[in-house]
This record gives sequence, C-alpha cells and structure tokens, in this order.
Amino acid sequence: MWLFLTACATQIPPGVALPEAPTAHEEQVRFIAFGDQGTGSDTQLQVAGAMRQVCEVRGCDFGLVLGDSLYPNGLQSVDDPRMNDAFIKPYAPLKIPFYAALGNHDYDNGRDNATAEHLLTWAANHEIMTLPAKTYSFSAGPATFAALDTTWVFWHGARGHQRWLDETLRDTQGWKVVFGHHPIFSNGQHGNAGEYEGLSFIPWSSGMALDRFFQQSVCGEADLYLSGHDHNLQWISACGTELIVSGAGAKTTPIVDRENKPNFSAAQPGFVWVSLDSETMTIAFYDESGKLLHQGSRSK
Repeated sequence: MWLFLTACATQIPPGVALPEAPTAHEEQVRFIAFGDQGTGSDTQLQVAGAMRQVCEVRGCDFGLVLGDSLYPNGLQSVDDPRMNDAFIKPYAPLKIPFYAALGNHDYDNGRDNATAEHLLTWAANHEIMTLPAKTYSFSAGPATFAALDTTWVFWHGARGHQRWLDETLRDTQGWKVVFGHHPIFSNGQHGNAGEYEGLSFIPWSSGMALDRFFQQSVCGEADLYLSGHDHNLQWISACGTELIVSGAGAKTTPIVDRENKPNFSAAQPGFVWVSLDSETMTIAFYDESGKLLHQGSRSK
C-alpha cells in the first residue's frame, strides 16, 4: 500500500534554474553551510557571529541553509515576525546571500504544504534568503549547486525530483554540489537513510524512499552532499560522495556510533566552510567561537 501511495503522489514541479551566483574569484567559490538553526537563541547568535569572523578572514560568497529555518513548527504566516530573530538578526550582519532548502520543521514537522509555502513567500519578500522553489539549481565559479526538498521525498517519493536532479547533474561541468535537509549517512540521533530512528522495518518512517533516491541519484553522482537534521557536525566519505552533516547552527544532539567511520564528528555548535577551485575541495569545521575544529581536502 505504501508503494502504491508513493507512486500515485503528486509530483513536485521541476526545479528552477537560477542565474549564476556572483563570486569574488571566477575560478573559486567559498561558502558556509548550516542547518537546524531557526531558534533565535543565544547559541544561534554565537554561531552566526563565528560565521562572520570566518567569512571576514577566509571569504564567503554565500551561505547554504540546510533546512529548519524556524522552530518548532515553521512559519505560521507569510510575515511571521519570529523570522526577525530567527534569521534576519543573526545573518544580516554577514552581508552575503543565503540559498535555502526546506526541512521537516519548515513543513510544521510533517507534511503541511501551506507552512512550507509560507517560507517560500517570505523568502520572495526578503533579499537575504533565496528559496524560489522547493527544488532549484544555480552555478557559482567552478561548481553547480542543486537544492533538494528531502522532506517531500520522505513523504511522497522521488518522482519529479529524481528526473530533475539526474538531468541537472548530467549536464554539469566542474564540481557537483547537492544540498538538502536529511542525511544519507549520519552518526547522529536520526541516523542513516533507510534506517532513520532505528526503524528499518517500517518503510515510510525509516526514510526508505529517501535512501533509494540518494543511492540512485546522489551517491557517486555528486561530489559533495550537505545536510542537517542531526544537530552536530560530521564528515563521512561514503558511497562515492563526500557527505557533510552541518546541523549544529543553534543546538546539538549526541554523536552515536553507527559504524560510518567519519573523517570528523563533533557534538558542538558550529558550521562548515567550503572552498572549491578548479582542482581542490577544502572543507573546514568551526565551533561557535570561530575556532577551527577540523580541516581536510579532496582533489577533483
């Protein structure tokens, strides 16, 4: 029955292709990525302050927002005043654009489409956030970026998503960067796609649809996949793709040993900074004070 309902679900509209994002250097793009930040808490402000410090030193062309922009139940109107504390106040001082993906809490922690649409409308009215559609792509320097709506795939399956992403990555030169909310593999509280919450025996709750989608269209196809959902920092090299979890924008949950063999993991507030040039991917993790926790690189 679950498979039948998934097959019959309404397809998400094809992703929007945006104009190329401006970068300080034509052959390089530098960005920060973080998720699960939408609290307006002191910790969120501390992490945002650390982002500003790092961007002033290392440079940032833009930020990627990996979902859950307003806790606990998303925007309750298109002009929800809580977004002033949860987004504008922390991130306006960075003076860079932010490209966002939807998280489960942006759907009222479920599948309330009206709540998700409120965030799209809010973004359309505020220059600080770019969220033109539930899925979209853009290029920047030597890379192409594709934003996923993993909550949609979790509930409805990957129809529409999969064809669009496959075509986007197939037609791309240079680095291929995909970002969304749910992780592929994670040593966190939620865990791995297909086994979320330890519920591998329940197809829907375990994220089986997401696992199938990730394995077919992200693993080995994208060079880098960034996600949140688990409130910590992780770097896992698996399935032919570098996997980043950066969901510690405002709060943390513990690291759990799920035998994913991370290059780095920390249950600490913070974010990730990434640089891509024609030959090298550099990945650096920072805590809420701006301290460098870990840095590594990969060749193209």
